[in-house]
Amino acid sequence: MAQSVKYVRSGSSRSAWWTCSAVFIALALEQAPVQAEVLGPTAPPWLAHPSGPSLRLPPQEIWGDNLTRKLQARRGLGGDEDSATIERVSGEEKGPRIPEPMVFDLVRPLGAKRGEAEFNTLGLIPLARKTRTVDDVSDPLGLVRRSEDTQGVEWAPELEFVLTEGLALELELPMENLSLEAYKTAGQLSFGTLWNYRFIHGAQVIAQYDRQPGLWTTTWLYLAGFRFDETWSFFGMVGPRFEHGSQIGGRNVEMLANVTLFADITDRLVGGIETNFGQVLDGSSALLVMPQVHYEVDPHWMIQAGAGVRVTREFTLPEIGFRLIREF
Repeated sequence: MAQSVKYVRSGSSRSAWWTCSAVFIALALEQAPVQAEVLGPTAPPWLAHPSGPSLRLPPQEIWGDNLTRKLQARRGLGGDEDSATIERVSGEEKGPRIPEPMVFDLVRPLGAKRGEAEFNTLGLIPLARKTRTVDDVSDPLGLVRRSEDTQGVEWAPELEFVLTEGLALELELPMENLSLEAYKTAGQLSFGTLWNYRFIHGAQVIAQYDRQPGLWTTTWLYLAGFRFDETWSFFGMVGPRFEHGSQIGGRNVEMLANVTLFADITDRLVGGIETNFGQVLDGSSALLVMPQVHYEVDPHWMIQAGAGVRVTREFTLPEIGFRLIREF
């Protein structure tokens, strides 16, 4: 009888032990999984996303807000900044971004910011000989009209620098082949924008000393640009050019006008048709028509090139032109 009681007690203990173990395991499985302690900053939201970070546009957590907006604008993805190309990084903060004419360029875009700088070189290569003198001027279609025409390549290296907001200066050395023909300096002032920031205007003054025959010329220009839409824009300038102290005859006042129509083909490529018109008072006139393209190699280098024709009542001169630009 005693052995039977002892056997019953032993079986009950084992049953109770298994019952308790099963209950403990069930309770443990119902608990939330234990998580490891996180050390350091938490992961940014884009990294936790199942699809991972975008390879097309680096996130703001890596590059920062300013660079991200520039990259968005550059790739046409929106953002607060306009496309960060050479011809679009300047100008009023909310003003239109308008390209510069290739032949008769500006001293940096209107509204340029303090500290901007640019070095560029213009080249004009005639495709036919200039054969006659007009209004007692030996090189009527050259960069320096009063200089001797050597039938060579007209070119002009220049340096542009922005002193303060909207005020820029330029130094230029007009040349024909390897002969220095003149010393030229220019100043440009921006007036601001109008019409919901589509219009921008300013003024430019040019002073030039011609080494041969040794006289000064000054040019006074009003500048204006208008952005029609995302593709089309316009830039124009008009004003007089005066000769001072001319001793060799000829008319000494000329009215100048430049009108250029631009089309933004891509974020790197711009096409345009530039027209330059000059009318000597009581004298001859000349018209340049120069279709051109502007290609941005990278955010600091640009190449402009075109082919056109100069027309006067006396002769017609086909020519090609180019401008190489380095921005700092």
